Amino acid sequence: MIARRTLIRMTVVMFILLFFILTDVILGCFLLKKDEIRISDPYFHHGLKPMSQKTAEWGGRKYRLVTNSLGFKDSSNRYIEKKAGLKRILFLGDSFTEGLGYDFDSTFTGIIANELKGKYEVLNGGVTSYSPKLYMLRTEHLINSGYVFDQIVVMLDISDIQDEVIYENFIPVQKISLLKASDIKLSNISFSYSFFFRGIIKKVIPSQAGSGEDRILEQKISDRGRWTYDEKCFSAWGEKGFYNAEKNIKKLSDLCRNEKIKLTIAVYPWPEQIINDTVESKQVVFWKGFCSENNIDFIDLFPYFFEDECRECTIRRNFIDGDCHWNYNGHELIAERILERIN
Repeated sequence: MIARRTLIRMTVVMFILLFFILTDVILGCFLLKKDEIRISDPYFHHGLKPMSQKTAEWGGRKYRLVTNSLGFKDSSNRYIEKKAGLKRILFLGDSFTEGLGYDFDSTFTGIIANELKGKYEVLNGGVTSYSPKLYMLRTEHLINSGYVFDQIVVMLDISDIQDEVIYENFIPVQKISLLKASDIKLSNISFSYSFFFRGIIKKVIPSQAGSGEDRILEQKISDRGRWTYDEKCFSAWGEKGFYNAEKNIKKLSDLCRNEKIKLTIAVYPWPEQIINDTVESKQVVFWKGFCSENNIDFIDLFPYFFEDECRECTIRRNFIDGDCHWNYNGHELIAERILERIN
């Protein structure tokens, strides 16, 4: 009699558990935004899934997001050799460099790649929400894996300073066990398909194994672009972010010098800076001085966005409507100015 009651209880529990799992997956399939191409990584925090493609959407427009064998945005799912047969330039940056809203060929890296075809191999290592710490870790990982570069261009974004505070406690794991690798893969899958896992557990239990852009964006501090002209924001977190960014770019500089890789740093404004800041922004003054002290090539793109007295006209001409990212005209402008320096 007792055994029968135990069996009935176990059956009820199993039924409830299966019902919960089935309901969770159904809710996940219909209610969660799928972003499997954006994955987490134990060494450089997050990236894009290699040899993948999807139709993505940003700024009210759909575009093709295609990655190569390194997980870099590209024009096709092509295999990247460790040593190129010609000179190789790697661009590092965040969502501006990745080129949200545009196919690879319509981004400034794609325009540069087509212009330099046959002379250079151009790689777009930009990933949404990257910052100096992740630029350093990604480069270190690539070099340790045997990849060779002639030049690295780091597109330092306004948001990098805040992201440096966010990623301050991230600890890269160079070698992971099979169990840990399985755990990360399961976490990535769960984040995409489990309504309960993403909606509740991920908010209660912080984890470095989470996946997807949504989790990253949940961590953002407000006033992301104000630190260049608002002393209150700069004192609250900007100064700390600057310290972390300087430290990580210095590490990247030392790594490039040891590997005989030419390092170039470029800075550019957001619409916020065009309206509220000046051409001599904190972003410009600091990195210009840093590059001078460390013998690093520096590209200041701020002046090209301050030439027109009508600042609103500059924004409408070069940025996605209602967004801080470049439109096609903005990408063309950036490509032209960088090409002038490369050539």
